[in-house]
Amino acid sequence: MSNRMTFWAIWLMALIPIVGAFIMYFGDVGIPEGRTHHGELVVRGTQASDLGFPDRLVEKPVWQVILVSSSDCSSCELFDSGLDSFHTAVGRERDRVAVLQVDLATTTTLESAIWIIDPLGNVVLKFEPSINPTLILRDLKKLLKLSKVG
Repeated sequence: MSNRMTFWAIWLMALIPIVGAFIMYFGDVGIPEGRTHHGELVVRGTQASDLGFPDRLVEKPVWQVILVSSSDCSSCELFDSGLDSFHTAVGRERDRVAVLQVDLATTTTLESAIWIIDPLGNVVLKFEPSINPTLILRDLKKLLKLSKVG
């Protein structure tokens, strides 16, 4: 093989993955449907203050798991009764997490839900109150493992 053919073969091997990535990204072709989170991802850039949460629910910046509940939410009451157990289940990272409850009337959210907010005030995940708390715990532990903030 000549030097010119080797040169173009190397360039072609480098360009094929790049072109494939462009097609996948801009054409939405071949993107896997699988996911590892159990909650609903919140639109990027949504701040806790946008949803009506008070500015300072905790003194130091930590991850927050906030239960927004109304008086007629039975699944909220079940999660509320296990808030201390949930915080204990976080394990050795519990110093980085605050588990709180907020009344639905004090926020601008439209429904009862469980929210995960990062230490910078960004809303990350939303869960239905009827979800198994173990799934919330899995997502939270994954966020704590991947995050260097808080």
